[in-house]
Amino acid sequence: MINPQLLGYIRQQLSLNVSKEAIANSLKSQGWTDADLGEAFAAVGVVTPPTPTAPVTPLSPATSAPASAISSLSSPMTPNVNPSFSQPQPVVNVSVAPHTKSKAIFFIVFVLILLGAVGAGAYVYYTGTFVKLPTLLSKSMEKARATTSSKYDVTVNVDFSEMKDVMSGLNSMPSLGANSQKLSLTVKGLSDISDPENFKNSSVISVSMGSFSLEAEFRIVHNIFYAQLTKAPALGILPIPMLSLYENKWFSFPFKSENGQTITNPFSSISGISSKVIDKITPEEKERLYKMFRDAHFVKQTGKLSPETISGESSYHFAFDLDKDGISSYLQSLKEYINSIGKSDSSLSAFDPTSIKKELDNLKDFQGEIWIGRNDKLVHKIAVSFGVQPNLTKNEQVKLNMVAIMSDYNEPVLITAPTESTSFETLVSNVMNDSIGSARQKGNEAAIKATMANIRPQAELFWDARKGVYSGFCLSTELKTSRTYIEDKGGTGFICKEAAQKYAIGVKLSDSSGYWCIDSTGVIKSTTIPPSGTVCPVK
Repeated sequence: MINPQLLGYIRQQLSLNVSKEAIANSLKSQGWTDADLGEAFAAVGVVTPPTPTAPVTPLSPATSAPASAISSLSSPMTPNVNPSFSQPQPVVNVSVAPHTKSKAIFFIVFVLILLGAVGAGAYVYYTGTFVKLPTLLSKSMEKARATTSSKYDVTVNVDFSEMKDVMSGLNSMPSLGANSQKLSLTVKGLSDISDPENFKNSSVISVSMGSFSLEAEFRIVHNIFYAQLTKAPALGILPIPMLSLYENKWFSFPFKSENGQTITNPFSSISGISSKVIDKITPEEKERLYKMFRDAHFVKQTGKLSPETISGESSYHFAFDLDKDGISSYLQSLKEYINSIGKSDSSLSAFDPTSIKKELDNLKDFQGEIWIGRNDKLVHKIAVSFGVQPNLTKNEQVKLNMVAIMSDYNEPVLITAPTESTSFETLVSNVMNDSIGSARQKGNEAAIKATMANIRPQAELFWDARKGVYSGFCLSTELKTSRTYIEDKGGTGFICKEAAQKYAIGVKLSDSSGYWCIDSTGVIKSTTIPPSGTVCPVK
């Protein structure tokens, strides 16, 4: 490709009466092509110069190189040329364009290398090639500790189908219906921990197992726990009667977080660390416990999967397994530390969470996946599945899988207390009274039915004494005594109908039950209405 330096050089040589062929030969030796030279000569408009009296030879590059034509020469010389003389005129032989071309090639290579480096960096950032799960989890814990709010959606499915003893018990409850071997639990809600002294939470919980279905809502506001049953299970096997009476009614009882432990320290919820232990240690010791928890190895990375976007956040994606050795090491260190700081306290000295290690052997076929945001370093999704083998001598497992999705970290949330609620003590009292009242009612109804059954032989004795007629039995002393007892047990609407050869007697068992009826034909049954004649109603 021609350039201004090449054209300037050709014009300068032509002005010195150097032949076109001599100029071309000199430039070809420097790497220029015939096409380049043809284009250059056409651009300068070559005119055939006068024929010199003597042959003209090109100047060597060191002899003459005009500054206007060749920028790379440091001391150009301008020869004194007279075309009428027979003195040879030199052609300046300079490598102008090849030097420029080499610079262009170097620049292109540099740009390609730079783009490659940027692309590699972007790939490493996107896939997290050098990011390791244990390190990222530690960062995530620190980030989570500083959050002020979040939303969560957790679903847990449990399959008991391999547990023969459990299934035998479930099958004995026909009211559960089909698929009673599987339980599903879903919890959706949000938390506000912006104020450590006023932890707020709102959750909606649903449970299903066969035909059993329950839904409830919970809230925590100002250290008070609120709950309401939004869908009561319709099962007669439950010991608490008439749960539907408590639907959509808020109940409450005081709830105090363990000096803020449930808000700021995850170890307070770990099995084996009771609130009594937490209350007896100093803030500095609690911080030390938190760091031990943060730096512990509970899981180990088993694979790095393709990144995904979860709830709008681009996230690293890892597969993991439980690090049983890391968990055991943490529990042992935890035991030693708490025992050491509690030498003068029996509960701290006796603290021993290492028994949890034995339970790890009951976990089988554990598989886990976790998604952690690339930018915010917060956990956005966890999925785990495993089996629990309660008895290692039996090849039976409870299969469990869980998916938890977290989102909207640090977003504003509004959680308020219900406008009306009944204290938990009142709820318990009502339930107990209902239970006791229900048992008392059933006992009274049984006594009424037994008394009604005893009226029949009394009627037969009356019939024999009255020469084969029932006339007057409804006003007899025998029936009056039975009626008084029935009414003492809660029976109402007692009615007696008689004729010479027939009678029928009915009574309402209770306000929530129907009628109980007997007649002279031997009928004893429940009816929806009292007898209107001397025969019990059909229904």
